[in-house]
Amino acid sequence: MSLQSARDFLQRIESDPELKGRLETAPDLESRWRIIQAAGGGFTLEEFRQVVEEIKEATARELTREELESIGGGGGWCACKGPHYNYLRL
Repeated sequence: MSLQSARDFLQRIESDPELKGRLETAPDLESRWRIIQAAGGGFTLEEFRQVVEEIKEATARELTREELESIGGGGGWCACKGPHYNYLRL
């Protein structure tokens, strides 16, 4: 069990449309947590929540000048689409 395992799993969710879809349509926390554990989540719910909170804090920061220029210049980074993982609702 580790924070890194939770981080890795969040990346897996983003790259696995089937898993992401099952989590999005699960009716409640208990169902979502069972899906995560069945899919190999080797971390506690508290560790998972901590990682989600870290990601929220990291994406809530102000943009750097370079990031702003990239957005204005049509670069690939978009401030409006951070990895918030709201569909997990854990």
